[in-house]
Amino acid sequence: MPTVTMEPKAKSAGAKGAVYCPMCTHTVEAMIVFNPRSLRVAPGQKCPRCAASLDAGYVMRTDRAA
Repeated sequence: MPTVTMEPKAKSAGAKGAVYCPMCTHTVEAMIVFNPRSLRVAPGQKCPRCAASLDAGYVMRTDRAA
């Protein structure tokens, strides 16, 4: 039987952007990861104002070159 090897997906490029923190209701700067269908906050980041997790935050704006 042939063996199949699974290679991990390549990490997509990230950029800084504005993310809405749901705990303190402020827009803060965080790293954003580009997924094929959407923009997501890079996991494990904390809000600089309230120290809450930004994993559930909304991406408001991205700072990337045209």
